[in-house]
Parts: sequence; C-alpha cells; structure tokens
Amino acid sequence: MASKLGLAGGIPERRVRPIWDAIDSRQFKNALKHCTTLLSKYPNSPYALALKALVLERMGKSEEAFSVSLNAKDLLYTNDSLLIDDLTLSTLQIVFQRLDHLDMATSCYEYAYAKFPNNLDLMMGLFNCYVRQYSFVKQQQIAIKMYKIAAEERFLLWAVCSIQLQVLCSNGGEKLLLLAEGLLKKHIASHSLHEPEALIVYVSLLEQQSKYGDALKLLTGKFGSLIMTEVDRLRLQGRLLARGGDYAAAASIFQKVLELSPDDWECFLHYLGCLLEDDSSLCKGENNDSTYPLKLMDSQVSHLTDEAFGSRLSNASSLVQKLLTEASNDTVRCPYLANIEIERRKLLHGKGDADKLVEALVQYFFRYGHLACFASDVEIFVHILDLDKKIQLLDKLKECCESIPTNPRKTLGQHITVFKIQNIVGSMVTLSIN
Repeated sequence: MASKLGLAGGIPERRVRPIWDAIDSRQFKNALKHCTTLLSKYPNSPYALALKALVLERMGKSEEAFSVSLNAKDLLYTNDSLLIDDLTLSTLQIVFQRLDHLDMATSCYEYAYAKFPNNLDLMMGLFNCYVRQYSFVKQQQIAIKMYKIAAEERFLLWAVCSIQLQVLCSNGGEKLLLLAEGLLKKHIASHSLHEPEALIVYVSLLEQQSKYGDALKLLTGKFGSLIMTEVDRLRLQGRLLARGGDYAAAASIFQKVLELSPDDWECFLHYLGCLLEDDSSLCKGENNDSTYPLKLMDSQVSHLTDEAFGSRLSNASSLVQKLLTEASNDTVRCPYLANIEIERRKLLHGKGDADKLVEALVQYFFRYGHLACFASDVEIFVHILDLDKKIQLLDKLKECCESIPTNPRKTLGQHITVFKIQNIVGSMVTLSIN
C-alpha cells in the first residue's frame, strides 16, 4: 500500500525531485514542463496529476488546477491497483485547501482510510482534515481509534482535546467531560503519564469541570514533576488556588513566582488581584476562561475595609521594593509598572493621590521613556487622570526630555514617546525637537 523505498507516490524519486526543486525556487513554468514530461511516462499516476494541479494553482490557474485535482481524485477512487500513499493525499490536500475545497481533501483521506483502516499515517492525515473543518466529533472518533491501535499518549490527548472543544462550542456536555476524565484515568492506571502536555491537558479538563481541588492534588502529586520549570508549575498552582477561591494561598504562590521571575507583569496583576480579592480574570464563573490573555481592567470597588485594603497594598509595595532592590538591570520593567498600578488601585478605591500617580509615571519615563512600548505600557494609567493632571504629566515629560543627558537615539525615542502620549491625551501641543 505505502510508498516503497526510493519511490514517491509510486514514482521513482529522481523523476519527482526536479519538480519540487522548481516549485521551491518559484520557477513554475519550468515545474509545469517537468510535470508534462512526468505525465507522459505515468499518465495514470494520481501523484503526477496532483503535482501538476499544485503547480497550476501556484500559477494562479485555479479552475484548471481544480479540474486536474478532480482527475487525480477520480483515479484514486476507480483504479484499485494504484498505490495510495500519504504523499499523494497530502499533495492533493494542499491543492484542495488552497482552492477552498477542504471537503474534497477530507473525502480522499476517508476513502484511503476505508481501504486501509489500520494505517496510522492515513489516520493522522484524516484527523488533520477534520481539524481544519472543525469536525470535533469526528476528530474525537478517529483519535480514539488511533489510540486503540497504537496506545500512544498523544492520540488520547488529541481525543480529550476534541471532547473539550465539543463542550466549549456547544451548551452542556458535562457527560462528555466525564468520559474524557475516565479515559485519562484508565490510561494513567495502565500507562501512567509521561509528557508535561498530558498533565496540562488533564488539569485543564478538571478546571473545565470546576474540580480545582482535584487539579491541585494532581499538580502537587507525583505528576507535578512533569512540568520541569518551577515557575510554570507555580503559575498553574496559583491559578488553580485563585479560581478555587483561596486568594491568600494564591497570592503567596504568585509572590514566589515574582521572586523567581520579577518581570512577570501578568503574574503581578494576579498577585495584586488575589491580595485585594478582586482578581476577576481568575475567579470562578462561566464567562471566565484562563486560556485568554489577561487584560488590565478597572477594578470594581473593593469589598475590603479601608484598613485591610491599605494593609494589603502596603504588603504589595514592600514586595515591589524588594524586587526593585534585587533588579540587576533596566530590562526588568515590571516592578516599576507595579508601583504605578498600586497608585492606580488607590485612586480607584478613593484613597489615592493623583500627584503620586503622575510622579510614578514620570519616574517610569526616566528609565523607559525611550522605548517604543512606553505609551502602550502607561496608556491605561493615563486615562484615569483628569485633564489637568494629564496636561501636568505632559509638561513634566517634556521637561524630562530637555533635562536628561542621553544619547541621540534615546532622545529621539523620548520625543516620539511624548508625541504618542499627546495623542492619547488628545492635546496636540507643538513639541520642538532640537
């Protein structure tokens, strides 16, 4: 069934190589000539036709390419004596996909799979076709069949992820999640877990069912060592604790992450959110999904008393000062941004001082005002200021541009940054650059 040694799609590889070389070098007319020569010797070869279709598609001749592809497909279906290999199918799949006919590619793989139901290469090709068509149920079915044949962990994970996608993209599905969990438990009992991806998928499955305690037990047990980087393991542990409602323990874990990785801005936001018990990005709820990137949002009014709020922000400030003391170079921006965020939280709580927020922004400008990312870093903080304070901030930034002795490149970067902040503020004040 499969290609023999030295053959490509049933054709000697030395006859096919010039076509691929011409395609790779974008010499499509030359490639088409080679295809014509090849077809004169192998007129009934689906692979030769697939190559011609590929070249025609690259030349922009879509209709002709589609017609040739259909001829190759018909040859596969009608001549049982022909070899069917993954190389021929994958070439046809490329053409059909580029012509927006994924269903045709899928039907080719389904036909080949029906003839050779135990061939893993064909099954993986068919699985990929289902992935491209978002056929989650069929993905699951073919992945489980591959797992039964090869008993490989990756195929089981493909099946579990397909089940998770079914649940995410439709209402209900609790029984499906239980099925996926049962499959993983059975696999662990017979084969254990061997890859970090397997642990992460299992944890995400438990999270999807709000089984945060079970996920924590799994992560802190013998399988936790699969995630070899301590920081990654701690991040996951902190997330599970926060989503389970144990904010104090989560804050402690996130603090450890910051001590190990002081430039982790997202982790600091989680840490501060857990301290103030308002980390909505990690809390329980149907609309919260930890797979999406964290967005900095205006926090709701804290339910903490003023005393508790002040005490916890004081703890956060102490940690930030420690991180600043230990920072070895100016590439670590998170602690400086953290000071600004703490002042922002105070203002939102009604206990802050806008002048301190402006001063924190100016100090951040002293260090990082020349960077292209400065404006996007501070935009959320600038918006919280009233117009007078925004103008005051602009004036101070312009003064900094004139007073900081630096090299011409940094000076230019600082002036560009001030111009960006002017756009954010909406006050287009003429800025002279000397």
